[in-house]
Amino acid sequence: MTAQKKPVYLDHHATTPICAEALEAMLPFFTEKFGNPHAVGHCNGRAAAKAVEAAREKLAALLNCDAGALIFTSGATEANNMALFGLSPENGRDEILIGALEHTSITAGIPALEKKGFTVKVIPANKDGFITADAVRQTASEKTALVSVMAVNHEIGTVQPIKDIAAAAHEYGALYHCDAAQGTGKVPIDIKDAEIDMLSVSGHKFYGPPGIGAFYLRATPPVELTPVLHGGGQQRFRSGTIPLPSAVGLGAAAEAAMRRMEKDAAHLARLKDLFLSKMPAGLRINGALSPRLPGSLNLVTDAPSADILTALADDLCLSTGSACMSRERKPSRVLKAIGLADEEVFRSLRLSMGRDTTDADVIFAAEKLAPYCTAAARTATA
Repeated sequence: MTAQKKPVYLDHHATTPICAEALEAMLPFFTEKFGNPHAVGHCNGRAAAKAVEAAREKLAALLNCDAGALIFTSGATEANNMALFGLSPENGRDEILIGALEHTSITAGIPALEKKGFTVKVIPANKDGFITADAVRQTASEKTALVSVMAVNHEIGTVQPIKDIAAAAHEYGALYHCDAAQGTGKVPIDIKDAEIDMLSVSGHKFYGPPGIGAFYLRATPPVELTPVLHGGGQQRFRSGTIPLPSAVGLGAAAEAAMRRMEKDAAHLARLKDLFLSKMPAGLRINGALSPRLPGSLNLVTDAPSADILTALADDLCLSTGSACMSRERKPSRVLKAIGLADEEVFRSLRLSMGRDTTDADVIFAAEKLAPYCTAAARTATA
């Protein structure tokens, strides 16, 4: 019998390994195909620009949007900041609505938005881990300029009803921004069908290169924003040289995700069921099981999750929540928003499987985690 390779990586919400398609596509652009895509006065620059546009088209095909409306960024954090801070309170619209489950790259900007003159309201989540369209309607007003609600939650994996949320925002004449960092390439996202005005993407969340993402900014009719970065104006709203190899890799990852999405989802759903079959009956899981990102679970355990991470550090790569907050010892805002007490929050673990996760990996993980979940299963109420 082959020995289990350790540690088993079950933290794909934090980051994913770059896929072979993206790596292979990128490599030539570091050497013989190098060029600045904005230096179109010579053949190297023109070839680079052509490669960037091809990558943009591939990402646009994945998201079903106009390629010209996609702006390459350093990641979803930058894109989220573009959506929030590109707006100004004017024409009586000085409210921004933010979902209670949003990532820190959205919520950390609230004080600065308030200094800019906005009133920021939080849209409550329900106990199942969803922001509903009705919750948007109950929070919005004729003064609402923007509604920002993510596509897939980064801690509990619940898939939000973004089409309904966009429709609710538009009823009040507000724009809708979607942080799709955790959903892109994993669940179907159709920008045109959902009538999304702005959307954020991060490459390293769906097997693309780290350090690059994209911002969809509706072009027809245009959404008017003030640039957050100033410089050469290389991408109309965003200044800075596009990193050629990374852009190519992002396009290749998008193309691979489009081809593999259905297969990946089936694989991860089966692994999730296998894992749960090896765990104590009645195991408490935070958030509804459906609709949920395949392979994503957030478990309530018997012991503090930080202690479990330490005890299993050589065996499993897990997390207690968002990677950017892993050094914090504050209760998760997401878990608090769905009604957990502090003590329950500190006993919760995030587990996220990936394309390369195997049956053996999840069986091994269950064997290691089961002893820490017996009491929680016996007392589970949900």
